Amino acid sequence: MSTDDKRKKGIKYGYTTIQHDPRLKFNLSNDAYCVADAIYNLSNNPSSIAPGWCYSTRQSIANMFGISKRSVQRAIQELLDKKLVMVNEETNFIRTTQKWFDEFVQYQLTQKTRGDKLS
Repeated sequence: MSTDDKRKKGIKYGYTTIQHDPRLKFNLSNDAYCVADAIYNLSNNPSSIAPGWCYSTRQSIANMFGISKRSVQRAIQELLDKKLVMVNEETNFIRTTQKWFDEFVQYQLTQKTRGDKLS
């Protein structure tokens, strides 16, 4: 790893396929998109101790993508401002909103069923 490489030794980083059409429609940063995608997927874990909610710490989410905890906090604020996520005030757990599902998840599902092919 180079000295500019922010990855930590031994950590396996996640990945996100970014749907740029809705990301640009909502003027989301790449970090905010990745954070929201992680929140969506983590909150939909059937074996979760908090069904429907992401209870991962902000630091854990940061570690998934090799970004800082502060970057995650900024991303969450960006998502809150656009009403794409909500935070449970009692637990601080987080989840995406119906708006996220309608605009981002449905978009991705539509693209998969259309079978877009590059020509």
